[in-house]
Amino acid sequence: MKRTDKNIMVKSSDSGLYTQRLLALPVLQDVDDLAKLIRVTPELICKYVSNNKHHYFQFKEEKKTPGQFRDISKPNQELKAIQRWILRNILDKLKPSPYAKGFIRGQNLTANAKPHEGKQYVLNIDLKDFFSSVPAKNVCTLFKSLGYSPLLSFQLANICTLEGSLPQGAPTSPSLSNLVTIRLDYRIGKYCEKFALTYTRYADDITISGNKLSIIKKARSMVSKILSEEGFTIHPVKNKLSGPRVRREVTGLVVNEKLGIGKKKFNYYRTKMFLLKKNQDPSFESICIGIIAYVKSVDKIKANKLIDYYKKLQGNTSKISLVI
Repeated sequence: MKRTDKNIMVKSSDSGLYTQRLLALPVLQDVDDLAKLIRVTPELICKYVSNNKHHYFQFKEEKKTPGQFRDISKPNQELKAIQRWILRNILDKLKPSPYAKGFIRGQNLTANAKPHEGKQYVLNIDLKDFFSSVPAKNVCTLFKSLGYSPLLSFQLANICTLEGSLPQGAPTSPSLSNLVTIRLDYRIGKYCEKFALTYTRYADDITISGNKLSIIKKARSMVSKILSEEGFTIHPVKNKLSGPRVRREVTGLVVNEKLGIGKKKFNYYRTKMFLLKKNQDPSFESICIGIIAYVKSVDKIKANKLIDYYKKLQGNTSKISLVI
């Protein structure tokens, strides 16, 4: 007996529901189901499914490098609430690749730098326009892979994207960027493991380290090819290979012999503490304690030096017990 298109559609729908239940995700077949779970009207959801541009506040934010800015697109409160629901109930239940260290609970700059500690050569690659390089079609494909129908996946993708890509400023973008780049991470990660190299990615910062110059140079070429195939562009001035005779850094932390903050960062924090005290800043204690707590998590020797300096500036130890 011939199967009808209707039979195929029912079978496909059943398979999608099974996938959603298997992954412990909200069971959704259409916008009505989504609206019911979020406790809003279907009309409100549909409002944000297309032509989202006028629902975002767009502005420029200065980067750490003076004179350079990034474009921020901040959704309105209504859209942000819908995106946060998607983040909490769908995206947060999914696991990114083990190579991803940014935008993940329990991971931080230290977790990203630690695997590269003591390696002779460190290759740092920065991706240009990271979020805007993730197309809406890839986000749609992700939702389809979770068992959601093509139409609902398209609608979810539209809610989370702006003008065809991930907006920097939406609460869903960091998590989606990690999930959509799983294939990229595994392509680079498995290649590196094959040649005894270490790979991590902290958002748009890619780090590869190893002990043989010839191998890491070859990896640089291969990784560039993979990134291009996956739709990403390397920042032309943020592509650096450091060797044993220079300071090797990973996302701002020194990884030469032992993980630490380095002399430059130590002097920066020391100067900041001094200026806060000199200007009688009311936040002096809380900021200093925060600095010391962070440094202690990375570099206990430098943290102890900052504690001594704090005591010298403050003249008492009333708050220091919080970070020792």
